[in-house]
Amino acid sequence: MNGFVELARAAAAARQSRPQVALALATLVQVDGSSYRQPGARLLVDAEGRVLAGAVSGGCLEGDVAARAAAVCATGRAARLTYDLRADLETIWGLGAACDGIAHLLLEPLPDWQWMAEAEAIRARRQGGTVVTILDAHGSGTTCLLLDGDSPSARWHPLTDDARLVSPTDVAPIAHTAIRTVMPVLHALSNDASVFVEPLVAPIALHCVGAGRGAAAFAHIAVTLGWHVTILDHRPAMLEALEVPEGVHRRQMRQLDAVQTALSELPHDARTAVALLSHMFDVDAAWLAATLPLPLGYVGVLGSRKRAAQLLASAEATLAASQVEITPRHRHKLHAPIGLDLGGESPASIALAAIAEIEAVMHARPAGFLRERQSPIHSRTPTPTLPEDGRAPTSPTQPLRCELPEPRVD
Repeated sequence: MNGFVELARAAAAARQSRPQVALALATLVQVDGSSYRQPGARLLVDAEGRVLAGAVSGGCLEGDVAARAAAVCATGRAARLTYDLRADLETIWGLGAACDGIAHLLLEPLPDWQWMAEAEAIRARRQGGTVVTILDAHGSGTTCLLLDGDSPSARWHPLTDDARLVSPTDVAPIAHTAIRTVMPVLHALSNDASVFVEPLVAPIALHCVGAGRGAAAFAHIAVTLGWHVTILDHRPAMLEALEVPEGVHRRQMRQLDAVQTALSELPHDARTAVALLSHMFDVDAAWLAATLPLPLGYVGVLGSRKRAAQLLASAEATLAASQVEITPRHRHKLHAPIGLDLGGESPASIALAAIAEIEAVMHARPAGFLRERQSPIHSRTPTPTLPEDGRAPTSPTQPLRCELPEPRVD
């Protein structure tokens, strides 16, 4: 999650309460080795050294970054900061963090925060988009451009005059790679400049079928993660009585044959999860038959293995009558019984186990104990290579690095 909602709200609140205090935004643009946060993490600070929102580390860098904001705001010129987490913290705070990476950040003045609200709106439209930051050879840079949509039809929204320094020919394939792989890309345009292109990844859309206590627990946990939650049921009284956080959508389903209509009007992409919680066989079976063929990221069914097998058999029979075959890929997205094996039995515990499983699936992680993970816990797949001749992006066998240009000495 990009966190633009939190950042935009904090910036708006700061402008209202202290309009005379300038704001600055730090962006993590590159990590060498392991780091608590990954490229694209952001931190909002002000010229008086306050940390307002976001994070670029596990808590060890935020204070020092905030302390540097005054100089950046006074000059109106961004600065690039490099922290060797293996040693620098001993110098900064008098204690070492014993981390295993080097963090490269851009700290820039933020005279206008409205672009972050625009970036969040692009994310919510779920049609692709990117944030483009240019890094120059003088140790400066700026977030200069938003792309709304995927190339070549993406709409360009320049944020600063520096947007003229990047051309569609240069940026379009980089943006396409970032969107396809859901990973930021740091790419050298020349000896004098690099671009950091971050995909505006759509928030997870969670559709809970069934308005019981379990659905309320699902909604409360999912909303804290920034997910977009819809609860669907054919019983209006139960929907109205449900106590859910603000922003959760309730949708009444009047009959089973309206399932396809509802799905067509709701997100149904790879960032969508469906949780079948109705405890009604016909309802769950109808939704299972409708959702399995779709390109969803996750479908979970509450209940026992026996019930899940019966539901799957029913869904297969329904689809076979329409000459739709359930493939291994379709089966792979099905999680029945729903959730990780956490051991809890209350509605809240079951919701926690299911939400955790969805989070793991969306991040392509096995959801095991971190102490048993053999690779670094914060490492991610290496940045993919850019596509050539229209081919799909591919991941390299060895990690790639894009060295930031060294600042010029005039």
